[in-house]
Amino acid sequence: MAVTSTRDVLAETVTVALRDSTRELVIWDSPGRQWRRLTWSQIYRMGESIAAEFADRGESGPIGLVGDPSAELVACVVGAWLAGKSIIIVPGPMRGLEGREWAAHTAERLRSVGVTVVVGAADATAELAAAAAGTVRVLDAAAAASTGRVAPQGVVEDSLPAVLQSTAGSTGVPKTAVVSRAAVVANTGAIQQRLGLDGRVEVVCSWLPLYHDMGLIVLMNGLTSGAETWLVPNKTFAAAPYRWLSWLSESRATLTAGPNFGYDILGRCAAKAGSVELSSLRIAISGGEPIDPVGFDRFLRETAPFGFDPAAAVPAYGLAESVCAVTMPASGTGARYDEVDVETEGGSGVVRRRYAVLGHPMPGTELRIVPSSAEVPAVVGRMVGEIEIRGASMMTGYLGEPARDPDEWFATGDLGYLTDDGLVVCGRAKELIIVAGRNIFPIEIERAAATVAGVRGGGVVAVGIEGGPRPGLVLAVEYRGSDTDDARKEIARAVRAVSGVTPVATHFVPPGALPRTTSGKLRRLQVRQYVEQQGVGQ
Repeated sequence: MAVTSTRDVLAETVTVALRDSTRELVIWDSPGRQWRRLTWSQIYRMGESIAAEFADRGESGPIGLVGDPSAELVACVVGAWLAGKSIIIVPGPMRGLEGREWAAHTAERLRSVGVTVVVGAADATAELAAAAAGTVRVLDAAAAASTGRVAPQGVVEDSLPAVLQSTAGSTGVPKTAVVSRAAVVANTGAIQQRLGLDGRVEVVCSWLPLYHDMGLIVLMNGLTSGAETWLVPNKTFAAAPYRWLSWLSESRATLTAGPNFGYDILGRCAAKAGSVELSSLRIAISGGEPIDPVGFDRFLRETAPFGFDPAAAVPAYGLAESVCAVTMPASGTGARYDEVDVETEGGSGVVRRRYAVLGHPMPGTELRIVPSSAEVPAVVGRMVGEIEIRGASMMTGYLGEPARDPDEWFATGDLGYLTDDGLVVCGRAKELIIVAGRNIFPIEIERAAATVAGVRGGGVVAVGIEGGPRPGLVLAVEYRGSDTDDARKEIARAVRAVSGVTPVATHFVPPGALPRTTSGKLRRLQVRQYVEQQGVGQ
């Protein structure tokens, strides 16, 4: 195991980027309805004081962080890394979940991964302290950050954990990926190299939650490059998504990132943003979920009047198990699509499809396509298989499981193929729907259903039901209209047009009712179980 001569590579990288930097961390203070600004050097000094607090108390285990982003919370990330410790970030109190219930669940989650000290906003930690019953200490980050003390920093192995990252769990039980200090530096460095980022001039703006791998990688890029970074709480975005455009304009951001649904919202409601200026934005990363070419093209079209350059679009592919980024095109490439024919059952016909091309593997990452154990829809002229990866950014392993062999290929569970322009992802092996012997990617069904008036975009789950009197395709749909009979007919027409299959049942629920992960992804396995329990389609 390689060990740096003084400190580990992560602490050294953060120190070089932040210690003397006059660039700023800018955070939206929701209660005060204003931006709070501190230089990165101020954040670094706060982090040194927090690291001294950890050293004095001899804290063991990872440091738990909870709640909305704040200067103190970011300083705790710095302090944990300077002290040679790892972090795990968990969601704060959530809408629809009673405070004590959230606190009990979160306390158990933190205990299960070995957390003994937790930091967060007062509204989150008060309930948490009671639920933890003395087993988890709640740290007053503001007090610890203001002491001005600096503790000696020892030598830490680069292979030791930096982040415990929860996986989405959209198709099963969530796991915790253990990400080393060297992997964090490898992935952030690869992103900076691929996109040509310069921390001295970049301005990053993000509303993504820090407990999600894409939100955390945005922050980690700021911490390792010193780029000016603007952070907005996720709940502030959720309350008025179109304000994302205003934040980009006010910050003069050069880089932002978000999932497909965020860009889809902007494309639909850009007119609400008023007078904004997006000409500074040269990198807009889309990742975290499949990209809908129709919705993404609408975003590009509707933001062009504000000065957004379509070449700034960066469709990407990533996994928490690889810190975040796996593939990404170079900046200035723009959105590219592969238009292909997908064979219908028995090769009797084809359906035309467009898939987003997600770029080539990041520096230090290898990728290959291997035959899938599942029968996948045939794409004419393309070899569709399961995506496997390995490289410098890979996790050490899942918490509680044996460590991975660094040379071992990791099966992502995603299906895709390679083109000259890079990777195309079609879907997930676990999500394939088999109806009357036909294999169907659910995302295509769901996007077709979402075109019907009243259906919430990103609020459709397609599942295949076996057995019973009416086996076949069933849809769970978030619907805000009143005429469900007409909507059911229109959904059936739209689905039949793209797949040749007619749903045996469509189950309507109110907007927001379908279960989601903390990062906003639909919990497909839970939806399937619900559909089966309700006897939908039978």
